Amino acid sequence: MHAFLAKLRSLFGHQQDDREFSEEIETHIALLTDRMIARGMSPEEAVASARRQFGITPLHQQHRRDLRSFLALATLARDLRFAARQLYRNPLITLIAIASLALGIGANTAIFSVAKRVLFDTLPVQNPHQLRILTWTSGPDRPVPPVWGDVFATPTGLVSSAFSYPVYEALRRRTDAFASILAFKDVSLTATVDNTPNLATAELLSGGAFDTLGIAPVLGRALTPADDTVGAAPVALISDSFWTRHYARSPSVLGQTIALNGSLVTIVGVAPASFNGLDNGTVVQLFVPIAQQPLVVPRAQNGSVSLLDNPQSWWLQVMIRLRPGVPESQAQTQAQTQLDLAFRPAAQSVVPSAKAMESLHLRLEAGSRGADSLHGQYGQSSYILLALSGLVLLLACVNLANLLLARAASRQREMSTRLALGARRSHILRQMLTESLLLSSLGGAAGLALGYLGRNALPAMLSNSSQSVPIQSDFDWQILAFTAAISLLTGLLFGIFPAWQATRTNTTAALKDSPHATTSRHGARLGKGLVVFQIALSTILLIGAALFVRTLINLSNTPLGFRADHLLLFRLNPPRTRYTDARMNALYRQLQEKLAALPGVRSVSFSVIAVMGDGHSGSTFRRSGSTDQPTRVQTNRVGGDFFSTMGIPILAGRSFNSSDTPNSPVVAVINRALAEQFFPNQNPIGKTFEADADEAAGPVQIIGIAADTRYADLRAPTPPTFYLSDNQHLEAGRIVAEIRTQADPAGILTQVRATVASFDHDLPLIDVRTMQEQIASTLTNERIFAQLTAGFGFLALILACIGIYGIMAYTVSRRTSEIGIRMALGAQANQVLRLVLSEVSWMAVAGTALGIIAALWLSRFINSMLYGLESWDPITLACVAAVLILISLLAGFGPARRASRINPTQALRHD
Repeated sequence: MHAFLAKLRSLFGHQQDDREFSEEIETHIALLTDRMIARGMSPEEAVASARRQFGITPLHQQHRRDLRSFLALATLARDLRFAARQLYRNPLITLIAIASLALGIGANTAIFSVAKRVLFDTLPVQNPHQLRILTWTSGPDRPVPPVWGDVFATPTGLVSSAFSYPVYEALRRRTDAFASILAFKDVSLTATVDNTPNLATAELLSGGAFDTLGIAPVLGRALTPADDTVGAAPVALISDSFWTRHYARSPSVLGQTIALNGSLVTIVGVAPASFNGLDNGTVVQLFVPIAQQPLVVPRAQNGSVSLLDNPQSWWLQVMIRLRPGVPESQAQTQAQTQLDLAFRPAAQSVVPSAKAMESLHLRLEAGSRGADSLHGQYGQSSYILLALSGLVLLLACVNLANLLLARAASRQREMSTRLALGARRSHILRQMLTESLLLSSLGGAAGLALGYLGRNALPAMLSNSSQSVPIQSDFDWQILAFTAAISLLTGLLFGIFPAWQATRTNTTAALKDSPHATTSRHGARLGKGLVVFQIALSTILLIGAALFVRTLINLSNTPLGFRADHLLLFRLNPPRTRYTDARMNALYRQLQEKLAALPGVRSVSFSVIAVMGDGHSGSTFRRSGSTDQPTRVQTNRVGGDFFSTMGIPILAGRSFNSSDTPNSPVVAVINRALAEQFFPNQNPIGKTFEADADEAAGPVQIIGIAADTRYADLRAPTPPTFYLSDNQHLEAGRIVAEIRTQADPAGILTQVRATVASFDHDLPLIDVRTMQEQIASTLTNERIFAQLTAGFGFLALILACIGIYGIMAYTVSRRTSEIGIRMALGAQANQVLRLVLSEVSWMAVAGTALGIIAALWLSRFINSMLYGLESWDPITLACVAAVLILISLLAGFGPARRASRINPTQALRHD
């Protein structure tokens, strides 16, 4: 213990300890000197004899330091001090290295901070690994009534996580299958605070859900099972952000009321800041008991606004917590078996056939990330961005390895001297790796700072004018550990080759007079090989950048089928609690008249679905009298001025007009795609069809053919679509307003808000945007990839130029004598120029060829993200190859020109 404490003290007081030991040595030498003088020696001889007899003083000092210190720490500290001096002596290389690493590590850190949220983060609840999301699977035909939620098609059939409330109740009774159960549904509603309406996202939540999740409110109480009963007093929890924004975090918020779609509810608690709901793709602001659905989000179906007793409406998502104390695999198997037995009888009443019932089964999915919509939206993009940023970092490592190889070659005399004096090769390897790791640590620290500053850049790019992306890039210990890990890895990656090269020094040759006699041909070949690899990586990044940029250009130039300029869009969703169908229709008619009368407005129309990027509304379609199976097509309900306002040409027949009333025959305008699919080589005007849309009861007569327009996005081909007239239907609901203006649409926005407020102050304008902003929002992913890959490609070009310039400058310096001899024997300057540029050319061609081969193999991962071109597009490949070869020649021209101007006389004296 005494020895350990002595070593610990030596870490902090070694200088004083060294002075005391030196004084002790001098005392011993003085005593020996006196003894020698007493024997008759002269003072000079006595001192020399005493020192010889005592031994080499520095060795004694070093031995004592080793005994009284932690040897590994002392060695590390010495190596770090020496490494710091070496980096200080070469400021240019140090700054280039740190800047290159900072860019590479910073990009990886920023993208990982987002990818971690998208791919890895679990719900901030207790034991999230015990949670399971319930889904049902079936054959290719939908076995249940219309679903308020997502239904996904898979190779084996359909998958959905939506259940009816009666099915949920049947599952809830199987208490032997799980530890606890909850249900939820995310909805949008209008929350009015201090007479100011705002669009808010709410989560309908079963009572006791917070207990199931193992979280507690930061203020007040959670929703209880008593709150989640029909007839209970309406209550709600608010999120921490909602509390901050609207109530300034005041504790007096408890007991206050808030109007949700016009219905007053009492605030009873505040959710913790870390919890934003059970769908990681949504930031929930309010938590409301499911039993309040008829009050706050009434949804008309089968003559009722309540979904609680309606087996025909499948809308709830259900989550369970597995029983603790049982292996998870066993608990999941038991829960799935027992819940499936409860699920099938509960669903049987609405399943149309025995065949559909046979294919309908319940399945449990991992629920640690909740309803994981983020992964579905951005999962593939995150993986690709991580791979691209990893390539940039690898490129920076290769570039630095090349620079350090050249630097190691210039230090061969130093290494040879150290080896000649007895240093072990392992010590030199350790010292070189210490320098690399110190360099990577400095680059990692700078990269962490850049990553922190740029952590919100990607979420900002994903956001658009009408919505934000719920990705919070919080720096935590995992991101710090990731940055530290890649910093260490890069230090080893770019440092191992120069360190290994330094230990292969030929001591005898290195100690000769010529500084170039030590040059290793193997080192030069290794450096050129790294340049070839660097060019190959640059080729991959540039091809990716070119493909994504061209994809964005192709999509931006896709014909829309309508005029996108001078068009303002917004959504209205009057709450059912205050608006009947008749009152809602009256509001829309009066609002259209007032908006059309505003200065600068050319025309106004309403529709249920916006033309671009606003989702889908489907219906079956079958020609009257046909025996064919109904086909699924798209439908939209629009106002009379819709086609003229949107600038959609009517190719045949007519558009809707005032003669189309609720008492006249139901009519429709179809698009060209539907006409060509169902009426080939025929005139469909006057023909009728049947559909299962609520608005299309009975045969529907076709009165016109409209031009095709892009529907949900720019990639998908125009789907067959029919349009119904809003004037013919008394049922009302949410609408999208389209306003064609004479000038910039933003100029009339204030007047539009005032006009809507004059009818209903509590009715907010939702998703206000221009049509051009709407189109741009559908290209968010493509724009991000084009911008990021273009930036990565530009960085790759810079690093490739640095690498080529560095290796060629080093090569010219190494071959100065050879070039001098060639010129002395008659070689011309242009021949020397071609000689050096030929080396650059073969490296560029070899690296480009390897990069193209690798890019073609990797392109299978991005094929689905391209549009209007193939991954092997010859124009793209040829342009990238030409740019890289040209840039390589330009980077090598400087060293080549310098070589062509070498003076033969001076060159022959160079050795």
